[in-house]
Amino acid sequence: MYKVILIDDEDEVREGIRNKISWSDCGFELIGEFDNGRDALEAIDGERPDLIITDICMAFMDGLEVARYVSERYRDLKVVIITGYEDFEYAKQAITYRVQEYLLKPINAREFTRLMLQMKAELDAEREQRRDLSRLRMQLNESLPLLRERFMERLVSSCLHAETIRRKLDYFEIPLHGPSFIALVIDINCPRGKKEQGDEQELLLFAAYNIVQEQLAQHGSGMAFRTRDDRLGVILQGVLEQLELSAQRTAEQARNSLEKYLRLSASVGIGRKTGSLEEISSSYQEALSSLDYMFLLGQGKVISIWDVEFGQTAAIYAADWEQKLAGSLKTGSMSQVSAVLAAWFRQLRGGGVTVDRCHSILYHILIAMMKHAEETGLSDESPIPAESFAKVAAFRTLDEAQSWIENICGDMLAKLTEQRSSRIRSLMETAEAYIRSHYHDEDLSLQQVCSHLFLSVSYFSSLFKQHAGCTFVEYVTRIRMDKAKELLAATSLKSYQIAEKVGYGDPQYFSVLFKRHTGQTPKEYRLQVQERAQA
Repeated sequence: MYKVILIDDEDEVREGIRNKISWSDCGFELIGEFDNGRDALEAIDGERPDLIITDICMAFMDGLEVARYVSERYRDLKVVIITGYEDFEYAKQAITYRVQEYLLKPINAREFTRLMLQMKAELDAEREQRRDLSRLRMQLNESLPLLRERFMERLVSSCLHAETIRRKLDYFEIPLHGPSFIALVIDINCPRGKKEQGDEQELLLFAAYNIVQEQLAQHGSGMAFRTRDDRLGVILQGVLEQLELSAQRTAEQARNSLEKYLRLSASVGIGRKTGSLEEISSSYQEALSSLDYMFLLGQGKVISIWDVEFGQTAAIYAADWEQKLAGSLKTGSMSQVSAVLAAWFRQLRGGGVTVDRCHSILYHILIAMMKHAEETGLSDESPIPAESFAKVAAFRTLDEAQSWIENICGDMLAKLTEQRSSRIRSLMETAEAYIRSHYHDEDLSLQQVCSHLFLSVSYFSSLFKQHAGCTFVEYVTRIRMDKAKELLAATSLKSYQIAEKVGYGDPQYFSVLFKRHTGQTPKEYRLQVQERAQA
């Protein structure tokens, strides 16, 4: 089912389109209606609809402005314009902004249904084009030579001299110039089936490679390659300070694209950044190690080495246990921690190790827990008692040790949860303070606040709505309207002056919002306040 947004400043037009069209029969879901383009932008950015149907002439932002905004940001989003104006200049601009259809009002239900079915057919065709196995088979035969991919595998799996790397990059025309690099590994969960479907799976993997490489090529940010174990390797390049953020964004974009276009689930492991291609093999091995945590975190995740690696100890026997404990603590699930501990102690009971060896292993587990506490910022209020090492030697049974360690882990998870909640609460309070001090800025935006907090738009929007009980735009509007009411009640400023003071350069738009918010125009509200004061 495709998603569609409707924009028209005439209530009866929107109501007619909404009620007379059988959206589901046409393959669409109507997810939003708006009376002007400006109000629709947040929904377009947040919901990413497949189709926008908009009028041209509207207050504040017309349909052509919406089309221009969409054409600049979203290549695969379709726009249909409906209007009562038969003007060639409008049509010419619509073509410039890649508008799919330009229809004149009035439009009857049959004509509109035919349009929606046409749009669905086009969307279906675009999706099927990416899965056209015959086209992919042809592209496979014309793909980069096998030697090029084998060199990329050799680059990330062994240490090569700088001169060798430079010569091979030039020979294969691989655009990796740096100055810094970071490695990613994409593990794709292809649908399993009969043996004769192996060719189709190979083509799906090839399609996945094409999608990822196309995204990298658009920004010149790196190179993707297929590995012999049916994974995708990626080498990103860029400025050292920005590589970790770039890697996270690239990983999320690749994962979302593979799900959207190929219906494939993918997990992505990310290594550490490095200053040269001679060291990229270390970053690649770290990306592979990150993927080992899929069995803890599940498929379809982006897993960074700095999220899951907590170091190694000299005790090889306990090293795997320590990693599993750290990984289970990272998930925040006490049931997973309990399962890991239960497996460990079951192995100890049946492993035939000595009491001293058991004590040694428990010491290493405590050290791993202390490292995790330090890594997560709990070192100043660590739930691990100072006398822990002496207490281990005093235990009489492994059951006592297991129960004690499990209680400590429970305390750690509780403190981590409290710490995360406190941090989120602090971030949201900072966001509110920033909004209150900048509400008068007409250009105040969601992106501006997110940049101030160093958070992504989607993550901040989710947190803010949970915290404030409303969206960012609703919150800003409420702050501005409350301030406008104060100014209307306490000053003799004109409506347009108040609009400017609360962040609205367009007095008409301010009046529309004020009435929508209070049920009264600014003038009506001021008169009501004055009447109450005189009563």
